[in-house]
Amino acid sequence: MNDKLLALAQAMRDRLQEIPKALRQEEVSRQAIICLLARAVGEMGLIPVPAWKPPRSTRDRIDLVGVEPGTDPPRVVLAFAVQPLVELAQLRALEWVDCPDKVFVTFSERADKVKQSTFFLSPAYLHLNLYD
Repeated sequence: MNDKLLALAQAMRDRLQEIPKALRQEEVSRQAIICLLARAVGEMGLIPVPAWKPPRSTRDRIDLVGVEPGTDPPRVVLAFAVQPLVELAQLRALEWVDCPDKVFVTFSERADKVKQSTFFLSPAYLHLNLYD
């Protein structure tokens, strides 16, 4: 899984560089990453489901989950949170999902800020920093 994620991180960096500088905004970058992740999740044979709110969660949505096709109830296999920095609210939303792989993607170019924000990450989460 880690090799696939590293290749995916490079594809995400490339995608962000394709966006004209004049149009680069935080939310534009975030949505571009989510779109690319959705395509990758589909290529893995999973059903990409964006902006899903776990039933027991009270507030935040999860940016993208990958669901195993043909499962009833739907089995979430992979969950992604995408933010410039690790945010506690997003981590709490991920806690509500019972799945083997939970990935937090950060895309801030401020390495010091990203490092500080990873304080909340536990070994249960994979952290994919695009500018590591």
